[in-house]
Amino acid sequence: MIESNAVSSPAGAPAVEVRGLSHAFDAPGGGLAVLSAVDLAIAPGEFVSLVGPSGCGKTTLLRAVAGLLAPSTGGVEVLGGTPRQAQRAHAYGLVAQDPGLLPWRSVHDNVRLGLELTGRQADVPALLGRVGLGGFERYRPGELSGGMRQRAALARALVHGPRLLLMDEPFGALDELSREAMRVELLRLWEAERITVLFVTHAVREAVLLSDRVVVMSPRPGRIVADIPVPLARPRSEASEDTPEFLALVARVRASLHAAHGSARAASTPGDAL
Repeated sequence: MIESNAVSSPAGAPAVEVRGLSHAFDAPGGGLAVLSAVDLAIAPGEFVSLVGPSGCGKTTLLRAVAGLLAPSTGGVEVLGGTPRQAQRAHAYGLVAQDPGLLPWRSVHDNVRLGLELTGRQADVPALLGRVGLGGFERYRPGELSGGMRQRAALARALVHGPRLLLMDEPFGALDELSREAMRVELLRLWEAERITVLFVTHAVREAVLLSDRVVVMSPRPGRIVADIPVPLARPRSEASEDTPEFLALVARVRASLHAAHGSARAASTPGDAL
């Protein structure tokens, strides 16, 4: 049994709320603006994907929600408190493109590491079974495929029973077959657990298949240019990708991306950075 965290949102409040968030990094010759006046609210249990061109600030936004980065201006509220409060309470799980597993520890012990640090309890073998790693508890990361390592990273993110899952291109380094398998696994887990998910991806079809909403960002400095609901019936599967409704949504997201890129190019001058 996984212990739930103590952080909770007030009734009717968003699980994540971003208000007027802008951020610039220090850079030679002046600051590099990566986000501009971003407003975003995510309801409890909602699956929201961020898509946009490379360098538009998707990961920066996710890191601000995770409390790993203090934005230049604006605010973030997570599960009724600050991102750092949610972080200290282990109220969210984070999955990155690099699984970040310790090579000398088994899969079981990698997943259990967070429990050792916090003193909490969870049924790690049962959790590994839920993500498709039953029977691989004693394997080390170097003995697993890329997809299996990402399953272990997902189990590690879920081990504290988080109410929010933050995912930063978690399938980006996988081959297409492994990526498809992980999409199906994530869909199955989310539809069973219905925790809130903020998912960063470059893959439009992936975003549409997984999400309740797809949020489209402009080139740097990133701002939200479209917030597209995905009213496809659930549960979903790979077969959903062959429907006219799915293909129409993919076309809509791509059109928003192309329009944002075209507007950015038209507004730029030779001295501007795209």
